[in-house]
Amino acid sequence: MDLIRFDDLGEETANRLRNLYEEAFPSKEKKPFESMRKLEQAGRMEILSLMEKNELIGLNINMLAGDLAILDYYAILPEKRSGGYGSKGIQKIMDRFRGKKLILEIEKQDASAPNAEQRANRKRFYLRNGLKETNLFVNAYDTDFELLVPEGDLTYQEYISVLSSVLGREEFQKMQVKPILQKNRRP
Repeated sequence: MDLIRFDDLGEETANRLRNLYEEAFPSKEKKPFESMRKLEQAGRMEILSLMEKNELIGLNINMLAGDLAILDYYAILPEKRSGGYGSKGIQKIMDRFRGKKLILEIEKQDASAPNAEQRANRKRFYLRNGLKETNLFVNAYDTDFELLVPEGDLTYQEYISVLSSVLGREEFQKMQVKPILQKNRRP
C-alpha cells in the first residue's frame, strides 16, 4: 500500500477521495476541504490517498507541526472495508511518523451514544493495530474524544500545540478545546 499526496492524484481519484471525505465524517467534525488544501500548501497539513495498485483504498489527512502530528481523518472506502486494508493503512501511517509523535483522536467510549458499538469497534481496531491509550480526553467542537498514540506519552499541551500551530489562533479558539478530567488524572 502506498500513501500518495493529493496533488499527485489524477482528477478522478482526487474527486473520489474528496467524496469519501465528505461522506465518511459527521458534518460537525469536518473542516472545509478547501481550507485543508490551503493548510496543505502552507506545509501544516497533508492530504494523502491510500493506494494499492493504482486503486484508491482510502484517505489519510494529517496536521503537521514539527515533530508532532495529528491523524485528523482516516477512512477506507466502504467497498474495501473488512478486507484488511484499514490495518495495512494504519501501519503505513505509523511507519511514516516513526520517531515523531503521532496523535489520534477517537470518539470517547459512551455506552449511551447512538453509535456506541461503532465507537467500541473503532477503539478495538486501533488498539489491535498498535495504538495505545494516553488517558487524555478532550472536548472539541462539542464532541468528546480520547487521544491515542503509537508510542510514548502525550501531554495535553503537546496536543493543543499542534492544533494551535496548524489552525492558527482564531480557528483554534473556535474549536473550544478543553480537557476532560478523568478520575485521579490531570491534563
